Amino acid sequence: MSLANLITLARLPLLIVVVLLLLVPSWQVQLVNLVLLIILFLMDWFDGYVARLRQELTELGAVLDVALDRAVENILWVAFVQLGLAPLWAPVIFLIRSFVVDGIRGVALARGKSGFGMMHSVVGRFLVASRFMRALYGFAKCWTFGFLLLTHALILHDPSWRPSLHLWNQIFISLTCALCLLRGIPVIVDGRLYFRTKTELG
Repeated sequence: MSLANLITLARLPLLIVVVLLLLVPSWQVQLVNLVLLIILFLMDWFDGYVARLRQELTELGAVLDVALDRAVENILWVAFVQLGLAPLWAPVIFLIRSFVVDGIRGVALARGKSGFGMMHSVVGRFLVASRFMRALYGFAKCWTFGFLLLTHALILHDPSWRPSLHLWNQIFISLTCALCLLRGIPVIVDGRLYFRTKTELG
């Protein structure tokens, strides 16, 4: 197995460690956990960097990368809902978007198109496939989950922090969910092509 794929898979045990540490009622532990969370998201960038550097870009790597992204974001949402720091509608949006988008990408892949290569409109290619938007989306998730974890740490240290941080949490969660939907809609629009019959495609 390639080094890039090993880095991708290494995110799973680190994710489990982060989630388990969230259950520890110590604000000092949560500050350490915040560092681990940042590393978890940096690994998502690093595996792609290694794959490009070593020319290890493969379909398996792309599938593993998406699968681990989904695991990280959805499990973290559930964890923060359990902690009472995130609303239930946030993971619902992410889960529905994941199922719909990944289902469409699966159909496109069966027709020889990658998840990013299936985008044919200018807007779709920018919102979904451009490095800028992919980096922005990754940063938004890292920032939001990081702020939620920092909030968790501060509340454990002093519960009076909760009201003043609640509004900021809701703003960051809402913006991240909006970005999630913004990047999902073009996949649905451009993906309609792959649900046409051979007769319709000419």
